[in-house]
Amino acid sequence: MEIKKELKNYFIGADEIRNLENLQEDFLVEKLIPKGTLCALVGESDTGKSSLLRQLAISLAYGDKYFLGFKLSESCRNVVYVSTEDSKIGTKKWLDKHLGEDIIQPEKLEKVVFTYLTENLLHNIKLIAETNCVDLIIIDSYSDLFSGDMNKATEVRAFLNQYNELANIYGVTIVFLHHTKKSSAGLRPNKNSILGSQGFEAKMRSVLMLTKDTKESSLRHLSIIKGNYVDEKEKKESYILKFNENLSFEYTGERSNLDNLENDDYLPIARQMRNDGMTLRQISDALKKLGYEVSKSSLERKLK
Repeated sequence: MEIKKELKNYFIGADEIRNLENLQEDFLVEKLIPKGTLCALVGESDTGKSSLLRQLAISLAYGDKYFLGFKLSESCRNVVYVSTEDSKIGTKKWLDKHLGEDIIQPEKLEKVVFTYLTENLLHNIKLIAETNCVDLIIIDSYSDLFSGDMNKATEVRAFLNQYNELANIYGVTIVFLHHTKKSSAGLRPNKNSILGSQGFEAKMRSVLMLTKDTKESSLRHLSIIKGNYVDEKEKKESYILKFNENLSFEYTGERSNLDNLENDDYLPIARQMRNDGMTLRQISDALKKLGYEVSKSSLERKLK
């Protein structure tokens, strides 16, 4: 089939795909964020999600080889950061905290551009991507840009398809910051905790979740709750991060089984219900009325 030159970015023959050598998924951030895809960072409020993504943006711009111990891709290191929940003042305060006494390096900092405006956003991002090599676009946050019904998969997918097309055409990675359900607080990190339709998670190639440690207030757990291109064993444990006074994260070098991250204050109540002869379904329903969102499978595991 003859394809016109201007359509080469849109169509590729099966023969060309078949002849590609050493084709494998490449990562912008090793294990965490695949290149040229849609990804997400989700979590409760006040966990430091925005700080983590800003830190990633600066790390890329500064040419760091590693981010929190994960290898960064050699690339052009340009980042577009869409900030709908903050302002220039808020961003400046974070930069001052994060960079501290470091000498300002304009040639590196200018590689990260922020926008606080959402009108014609997709069009404006396309204009930048057409004329620049852009490695990463950060959308902070998804819920502020999406104006439809978050629980309707068709509307969610239609919205995300616009950004997926952008990623495919220009090879740019797009990371959405999104929130988890309030009812999921204290539960084992999982995809079902994400706010809104399952259609959001389905369009992502990688979904990371940031949660607070149940005992130490300065610690956070970064978990891969969806990773199409990583081994399953990587999803069974979180990476333990320390959130410091500079509003920055450091990897402690330690990991934790995801089962250990669940707040199990409800266990004494559940055990008593079980002893009283209640089924797992009855216990789950009863706990829900008490404010605990615990699945049957989780109860079965915990009550063994």
